[in-house]
Amino acid sequence: MVASIIEKAKTEIPEIHWVEVDVTQHPEVAVKYRIMATPAIAINGKLEFTGVPKEDKFVNRLKAISVKAQ
Repeated sequence: MVASIIEKAKTEIPEIHWVEVDVTQHPEVAVKYRIMATPAIAINGKLEFTGVPKEDKFVNRLKAISVKAQ
């Protein structure tokens, strides 16, 4: 479910660079962001969402960050 939300966000905000990390393969990432459950989404080095985010909250957060970066 989170994959479909991310795919939609990618089409709406194409300028964002995306990296997907499997924390079972890279547990150091889970430690770094203090991830206790998945899915988890970090944005600009900060854990922003755990669990499946509401699509509108996720897209709005990304848009806000995108605007700040410009």
